Amino acid sequence: MNFKAILNKVKPKNNRGSTQVVVLGNEAIYVSSADLEAQSTRIPLVNGDWESALKKSLNSEAFSSHRFQLIISANYYQTYQIDKPNIPENEWPVALPFLLKDLISERVTDITASAVALPTSNKLQVYVLPRKLLNKLVSIADSAQVELNGIAPEDEIWGYSAGDLANFILLQRSSGAHFKLGAFVDNTVCFQRTIRSVVPPLTGVASHSLQLDSLALELQRSIDYLSSQIKGAQLHQLKICCDEEDEVELQSALNNTLSSSVSLLVEGERDNSERLLLKIASERDGFNVNLYPEHLKPKNELFTLTNVVAGWVCVSILLLGGYFIMQYQASALDQGLTALQRESAQLNKQVDQLNNKLTQHKPSLDKVAAVARLQRETQAKKEALKAVGQYDESQQVGYSGVMMALAKLGRNDISLSQIYITHDTLDLSGFARNADAVPNWVGQFRSELNLVGRAFEKLKIGRNDQDVVTFELSTRRESK
Repeated sequence: MNFKAILNKVKPKNNRGSTQVVVLGNEAIYVSSADLEAQSTRIPLVNGDWESALKKSLNSEAFSSHRFQLIISANYYQTYQIDKPNIPENEWPVALPFLLKDLISERVTDITASAVALPTSNKLQVYVLPRKLLNKLVSIADSAQVELNGIAPEDEIWGYSAGDLANFILLQRSSGAHFKLGAFVDNTVCFQRTIRSVVPPLTGVASHSLQLDSLALELQRSIDYLSSQIKGAQLHQLKICCDEEDEVELQSALNNTLSSSVSLLVEGERDNSERLLLKIASERDGFNVNLYPEHLKPKNELFTLTNVVAGWVCVSILLLGGYFIMQYQASALDQGLTALQRESAQLNKQVDQLNNKLTQHKPSLDKVAAVARLQRETQAKKEALKAVGQYDESQQVGYSGVMMALAKLGRNDISLSQIYITHDTLDLSGFARNADAVPNWVGQFRSELNLVGRAFEKLKIGRNDQDVVTFELSTRRESK
């Protein structure tokens, strides 16, 4: 692990979660800045050694993230067009090498491929990257302790270089490369060719008019071919993005010879093509083509030696912790059990002492006999008191009050012939002038103290042989 990787692990960074873009160009490597306003970093290739330059780029101060998206120029990959297979799109990365086996000289295991469907036909635009080159890129990323998110070809990026214009033709040349012509429909490249017969420069003092005429001829042939082959899409705009050329002069010359309208891809001063490519890619959130598919990325192995050892250490710590906790709880329970056993022994000892006292505490026979006699005597007195209580106040004062009350209530229409009085009864019988005199007379009892509260349960009224009204009153008797 190098010093930069150690610092990245120790020193926190605000942009740690961002993804930077790296362009692997023809003559240099460009690294986007974490700050979009800052200038990108250029690291030139020395004698074409892109591996050392890429290592230097990923370990430089300009690269401050832990993942990056790689854009590779056209000289690192090949392109093909094949019929669209009848398989799901998510299976294309695995199936494409086998579908290309008749078109390539390498073995299917020596390449990786990615494709995008063409909007103008039922074909796929396929990009092929040698597996050997991919392995080098992954190895360099691993040595720098960074993650390679994906690899996109530059043709994928140039499709979005014209801004809102989705259908256009692009004449492009990077420094140290040949002129390339591409046709884009819905931002997807549908036609590509490299014009190797034209040698730059086309403008300036060292230019030659024959080279410019030759380029114009090749362009017109391509435009005529596209007009006949691509249906349903208008390709009347030719954009120019050529390094080391006077683009205004080139635009003027081509406008005079071509049938299509020629304009600059970027008006005014611009960076070179690869810096422009880096800027466009940095503004993209995703890419349709990825030459480093998910099935080739290393899987996170869970059952590694480090993970297994760490797992056993964690399990051992948990087991030891559980053992000590159980031992502590068992010790506390043993102490509580000992205390309870000690208390139980003391209580059992007290029970034995009390039982001994109870055994020794026996009453004498004389005392038992005396208690029995006292109980009999008490019971006899209770019965006597009960008998005495049966006599109410009328028995204590006699029956004179009742007789005086009856005499006081004497009437001309009532004549008593018989009076029967006990402590709880008062039975009356006699004669009455008429039947209604009896209840009127009984109603007057409530005005006399000795007669109030007397309740009669039976009243019998009749006539004797002399047709005289007779009555009998029987007092209600209390139930025993």
